[in-house]
Amino acid sequence: MDWELYELWSKKIGVKVENNKIKVFGGSQSKLYAARVIIDGKVGFASAEDPKNAIEFAKKVAKISNEELDDFPCEKPSKVSGIYDRRVEDITVDYLREEVERLLSSTEKISTAEISHEVSEVRITNSYGCELEERSTFSSLNVEVVIDNGSGYDFFESRSVELRMEEVAKKAEELAKLSAKSKRIERKVSDIILSPYAVHQLFSNTLYPSLSAENVLKGRSRFKIGDYVGNLRIIDDSTIDGGLMSCSFDDEGCAGRRKVIVDENILNFFTDWKTAKIFGCTGNGFRDEATNPPAPSPSNVVLDVKEKCDLDDAIYINYFTGAHTANPVSGDFSYECHNATLNDEPVRMMIYGNVFELLNKLAGKFGEAKQVENTITPALRFKSVKLI
Repeated sequence: MDWELYELWSKKIGVKVENNKIKVFGGSQSKLYAARVIIDGKVGFASAEDPKNAIEFAKKVAKISNEELDDFPCEKPSKVSGIYDRRVEDITVDYLREEVERLLSSTEKISTAEISHEVSEVRITNSYGCELEERSTFSSLNVEVVIDNGSGYDFFESRSVELRMEEVAKKAEELAKLSAKSKRIERKVSDIILSPYAVHQLFSNTLYPSLSAENVLKGRSRFKIGDYVGNLRIIDDSTIDGGLMSCSFDDEGCAGRRKVIVDENILNFFTDWKTAKIFGCTGNGFRDEATNPPAPSPSNVVLDVKEKCDLDDAIYINYFTGAHTANPVSGDFSYECHNATLNDEPVRMMIYGNVFELLNKLAGKFGEAKQVENTITPALRFKSVKLI
């Protein structure tokens, strides 16, 4: 029998604010084990709060499983820096209270806000000699401001303890003021510019699923090797210093890597250990929850566009409402646009279309790149998008 044991320990502390008042302080600490075993080529998976129970449950699952796996990886980890800040370990309620005071002093209109700090440690061992562990930190701030009938949202995420309180609060307030004055646009077709946040919302729900090797094998992807994706370069890189998804190794123990996913006629896929034996290049076996087995998923996705563009006569969209409603297989979407402007005038509308057709309308990039969850991108301009 071959075995793998994944261990995740995490400690979180945070605070929620409503209507300029602290609603609740919260903290939690957890430790969970997830095991995979291979018996006669069949793999079993289970999770538990005790490692022995996780292994025993996984053995029982393997006896009735249809999932196959040959072995587990054992690789030397990459060197990644900037993902751990010792100061997060020492955060107290008093520190959170000071953060809230800084936030509230930046604007008087905060409707909701949430501050969170987390430290976690991953440890992976297996019967092939793998013994890996890594500690990392993550801090986040999100703020919503409501003024009259308008609302604005902004956020900041970091591997460091430091959060940009004033900057985020003022941006949310500015967007709320614009939103309150927005008027429905009469155009039927227009160029649009998606903020980094909107790009992430769109691509993570439509494009990225089709770049999963597992979805390719199951017929849930629009792509096959050699397909043309669009006028952009896509790089998956889990070794970026300070990247929000950076890691020395993935959740199976494969070393972190920089991989070109899309470049002109090159098309590769996000692969875990199993699918890499078909498509090549490991390092994207991640778990969306510790209680789930690893699957092909992106790390830091860098979107690289050569051409630059301006804002002239294009609708700038800060973010979408209902981004999760897009179809991850077909790529179809229909979104309500929030905090949008046209020539500095606030507007509101919906857009609809298909992400694979939209990629052929990519006109260029605007502004500096920003990381939003797993996406690193500047704002992107697209030509002739349908409006509702």
